[in-house]
Amino acid sequence: MRRIGAIIGVAGCAAALAGAAQTASSGGFRLSGTVTRVVDGDTVHVDVSGRDERVRLIGIDTPEVGQCDAAKATVLARRLAQGRTVKLVGDPTQATRDRYGRLLAYVDLPSGRDLGYQELARGYARVYVYDRPFQRLASYRRAEQTGRKRADSIWRGCSAAPSQPSGRCDASYPDVCILPPPPDLDCADIPYRNFRVLPPDPHHFDGDHDGIGCQS
Repeated sequence: MRRIGAIIGVAGCAAALAGAAQTASSGGFRLSGTVTRVVDGDTVHVDVSGRDERVRLIGIDTPEVGQCDAAKATVLARRLAQGRTVKLVGDPTQATRDRYGRLLAYVDLPSGRDLGYQELARGYARVYVYDRPFQRLASYRRAEQTGRKRADSIWRGCSAAPSQPSGRCDASYPDVCILPPPPDLDCADIPYRNFRVLPPDPHHFDGDHDGIGCQS
């Protein structure tokens, strides 16, 4: 009888784990944590029960670090989210993580507002659909239309092409424009691949020390 009970217990545990795996793979999750670092407008680091999660916001795209107007979304995200306890909400229509291992989630602020929505409404982000529509797409598109009308939006008078601000691009990366730290960037945080790296490589893009950074 004990053996039968043990078998039933193991089977129940396996079923629970399978259910959890299915939920995770579908992107349907809810987590709570504290924003410890804002990389840019669409990527933040969140402490979730002592574990550092790099989070890519679902449904928006902002200029990358070193690109025109990148600072606008970054400054707004820091003002609204840095050091605050947020809710990370997965979307069942999306994957749980992207190819860089980043958690894909909406970031809901303590006020209940959606960080991505706020960036769109201010004109500092664009709606981004990766491969299939996400649940908040309709409201995000409305927010984007509002943001487009703002005089300081990224839609006016500035392209998203990489800028070359004299004296600000780190000399370790002579063929692309990457700002020196802080913050410390990862390959997932920049749009460049297979670029030349010279010492001292402050962002550690050249992990194997072969002189090429963020090899694809």
